[in-house]
Amino acid sequence: MWNYKMEDAANWILATASTTGLVGWFLGRRRNNAETKGVEIDNEEKEIVVELNNMERLTNRLNEVIIALDNQMAENIKLKQELHALRLAFENERMLYQELLKKYESKI
Repeated sequence: MWNYKMEDAANWILATASTTGLVGWFLGRRRNNAETKGVEIDNEEKEIVVELNNMERLTNRLNEVIIALDNQMAENIKLKQELHALRLAFENERMLYQELLKKYESKI
């Protein structure tokens, strides 16, 4: 009979330990999953911050390039206007030269 009580107590201890272990594993698993999700969310937030910083840096660089392009275009227009003025001046000088050449040839 004593043997029966020991066996019964051992079964209770084993059942309690198994149940406790199973509940502990289940709750621990849930906690680990929650912590993992928390870490994943933190990592995603950090990635978003990094990407936003990259986008801001690229936007600033794009704005700088646009300003430089606008400056180059303004300079290009200015140079085209100067070239046009020089062509007109050259054409006027060429016409004056031809008139003077005709006058000179008519005197000879």
